[in-house]
Amino acid sequence: MTVKEKINEILKKINEGVIEKEEVLALTLLSSIAGESIFFLGPPGVAKSLIARKLKYVYKDGSSFEYLMNRFSTPDEIFGPVSISKLKDQDKYERIVKNYLPSATVVFLDEIWKAGPSIQNTLLTVLNEKKYRNGDQEIDIPLKSLVSASNELPNRDQGLEALWDRFLIRLIVDGIKDNENFNRMISETLNSYSDTIEEKLKITDEEYEKWSKAIDEIKIPENVFNVIHVIRNYIDQFNQKVENKENQIYISDRRWRKIVRLLRTSAFLNDRISVDLMDCFIINHCLWNESGQINAVSQFVRGAIQKFGYSLKFNFKSLKDELDEFKTEIKEETKFEKDTRVETFIETQGYFELENPPSQHDRFIENNIFKQLTNEKQPIYLFYKQYSSFNRHNQYHSRSGKDKFHITLNDKDYKLKTEITGEKRQITKKPHIKVEEDWDSRVNKYLETTNNFKDQLEAYKNKDLKHLRTNLFANPELANIVESHLADTLKDIEKIEVEIRKIQNDYKKLKDEVIIL
Repeated sequence: MTVKEKINEILKKINEGVIEKEEVLALTLLSSIAGESIFFLGPPGVAKSLIARKLKYVYKDGSSFEYLMNRFSTPDEIFGPVSISKLKDQDKYERIVKNYLPSATVVFLDEIWKAGPSIQNTLLTVLNEKKYRNGDQEIDIPLKSLVSASNELPNRDQGLEALWDRFLIRLIVDGIKDNENFNRMISETLNSYSDTIEEKLKITDEEYEKWSKAIDEIKIPENVFNVIHVIRNYIDQFNQKVENKENQIYISDRRWRKIVRLLRTSAFLNDRISVDLMDCFIINHCLWNESGQINAVSQFVRGAIQKFGYSLKFNFKSLKDELDEFKTEIKEETKFEKDTRVETFIETQGYFELENPPSQHDRFIENNIFKQLTNEKQPIYLFYKQYSSFNRHNQYHSRSGKDKFHITLNDKDYKLKTEITGEKRQITKKPHIKVEEDWDSRVNKYLETTNNFKDQLEAYKNKDLKHLRTNLFANPELANIVESHLADTLKDIEKIEVEIRKIQNDYKKLKDEVIIL
């Protein structure tokens, strides 16, 4: 049985008799194996203490200690009473720690912020070093996890920042939401407090130590470092906003180090040798200090992961260049310019007008006289127009000009006024059937290329990224965010396919002599 298989079986077992607490139990187990503590924020009666008791059964010979704090709680109630006999006979101030916090595998402290300073200070050492100073000796304690809970967050003015910082994972624990689950909870016998874990599944101290060393060897890839840097930048930007001046998010270097080890633990328990982007969603639960920050840090984490989602590099440029060449070829083969322009004389009452007349009064020539001109010189009269009549003026030696719109007067060339009607138009031409067959073949080749891209992408998701949707500590739906780059790549492929089919459709529907507007 692999580590992941074992942890998966343990999670199934500890969820027996507990409803809608899968994520809370999974993260509690994760934090415990990472050697970290966890805090539950929620009202009474939502199974916070039950989760801690369930965790006790995970460890072979595990024991638990629970206590409801109040402002009158004393160290004796948490760490054990002072041994009167040792104080009397040996003059030693030692506590009897058996059945108290220093001897427990799992500890649950409810309403923890009501603990007094002496208890808080001792807890800091316990959480930091897993050691407890009892009299003149320092003892190693078997503590795997300290689970704390409250229906409120610590007040800023009570000096609780150091203790609050020790709880790496912070979770909101609510009552049951689903109506059917609620009906089950109030009507069925759930045996919630029973030990449902077989002895062979329980984690031994030897396993725990072995796993701890292996966790420290888990690799951290560059994209995970990048995600963390982006999150830190988002937090800096959040803190710089005026409206967040009194609502700062502070993450110490020590806390970041613990977060990374938590990610390594997740990777190890999922049978991987390196952290992946799905593990990074756990960071959500490690950053907020106030409940009002939860949505913001969730967006920071999701945004950073989406930015560094897994991607495949395809040579889209080469394919797009080929398509551009293909479109140019089709255009040259199926479109041509047809010039329908016609130049004609501008005629006024049987007279043609010269563009650059020899004088203001020698502007017009009779239509029928102009048409009779030859290369031989002959005398003609030019006319001028006054009101609506034309009057004869000077006589010139004339002959035909260099083209039908020109005339030579006294050996000088003149052009008559004309107008151009019609236009140049783009006209379609249906491709030859053999050419069209060749183009169809090329279209099929391009579509084969895009289908190959899609097959590679799908194979990458199903093989190389298969583990994304089987992470024991992250919702499988979050894999969509991790794969966002792949989704964008698929969209790019589909856009190219649409373009290829449009090219084919355009040349298929072409007809001869259709004017292109």
